[in-house]
Amino acid sequence: MLRNRLDGLVSLHSIWVTLLTTGAFHVLTIFTQMTGWVKLAPGFNFSLYLLATFIGTLVSSRVYGGWADRLPRLSWSDVIYLTVQQLARLALVLFGVAFAIKDANISRVFLGTYLGMVGAMLIVLNRYLPRLLARIVFKSRSISTIVVGSPLQTPGLDVWLVEQQKLGVDLLGFVTRRNDALGDGSRRIGYVDELRSILERDPVTQVVLPLFYLDATETKQVMATAREAGCRVRLVENLDGGLRRPLELEHTDAGIDVISDGDEPLENPVNRGIKRVFDIAVALPVVLFVLPPLTLLVLLAQKFQAPGPVFFRQVRYGAGRKTFLIFKYRTMYLAGREGEAVQATAGDSRIYPLGRFLRKTSLDEIPQFLNVLFGEMSVAGPRPHLVQHDDEFARFVAHYRMRHFVKPGITGLAQCRGFRGEITNVGLLFKRVENDIDYVRTWTPVMDLLILLRTVREVVFPPKSAY
Repeated sequence: MLRNRLDGLVSLHSIWVTLLTTGAFHVLTIFTQMTGWVKLAPGFNFSLYLLATFIGTLVSSRVYGGWADRLPRLSWSDVIYLTVQQLARLALVLFGVAFAIKDANISRVFLGTYLGMVGAMLIVLNRYLPRLLARIVFKSRSISTIVVGSPLQTPGLDVWLVEQQKLGVDLLGFVTRRNDALGDGSRRIGYVDELRSILERDPVTQVVLPLFYLDATETKQVMATAREAGCRVRLVENLDGGLRRPLELEHTDAGIDVISDGDEPLENPVNRGIKRVFDIAVALPVVLFVLPPLTLLVLLAQKFQAPGPVFFRQVRYGAGRKTFLIFKYRTMYLAGREGEAVQATAGDSRIYPLGRFLRKTSLDEIPQFLNVLFGEMSVAGPRPHLVQHDDEFARFVAHYRMRHFVKPGITGLAQCRGFRGEITNVGLLFKRVENDIDYVRTWTPVMDLLILLRTVREVVFPPKSAY
């Protein structure tokens, strides 16, 4: 039922965005013709480009489907990322039409101005319109809800309930076992053995039950009692309170339903093919034109500062935990193998002068484009850690190994969001792994492109965590 509300909200948002952005094209065209600030060609086909705008906006609105669960609560970074995806699709349609009809006279300034204006509109619409629509549409259709369970025993339940308020969920209180405690601010309205009388007393229309709060027999009794009282029943997954991630229900021809712990876009062979083409398109020019002269410069500098091999090779885990040898420029003085498993720290005396610059700008990672061409790595993906660290980190984070569902990357989503460099505490490790798993679950070609662009920016303007 809440899924239906989300789907409806996505549809309403898409309709309004399509109407407003298409209307903006109409308004800009009239304004341009009246003021003449840009000279439109005499044969400008307004109707065709208006139709292209409408179709392009419809195409771009399809990206909302993957954001349904978060649409009423998008952060600014989510909004910008979503808007970039929409603009790319809209621009592709508009310029595709110009190319298809060989319209050499279409004003690029006019189209660029429109895309800039629509970009600003989409940022505002994607941020505020879903919340406004949810408030208007669901305010008069609230869902009186009780939770059979304790928020203390279901991490994240309180946050989820707050999020559902945007969809009209009105929490009346909690029903628990007699010996269970409640957290601060939680209201208990009774106990599990009183559920029938509670449902008769209060105008409850929905019962939320954490999946493993009660045993199987009690769970069935609660569900039966709720349905007899005419209540909707929603089971909440509470398998793990660590890294929360969506579960997916897969229907099978055998008549059973299979619950999986999330999406994996790169298990689609078409998506893997797209990613491989992108990897080669980026890595091949770097290996041919950047790697040779840069290697020569590093070799000369090492000759005077830290003699030894120009490259540093080390065993790392790849996709499926298969090992491979990673290439890097050597940035430290030659030493015994025992120090290799020690993370570099700020002001590390093992790093020679040029090596410090290479590490700060991430140029020491350039040889890894060879690993990309060999098919062992990708341009973007979870960063491969030392094998010793990998095994150690897996003991701290229960879902750490999920990073190995995809190829490791030269750069990654975690690094672009500021989680790079030395891991000094478990909290930082959790954040890095959370972003890595987010990448595994939500990969798109646009995501890889944005990660690459952000990485280029960090090479030019290195963050403080780079050393």
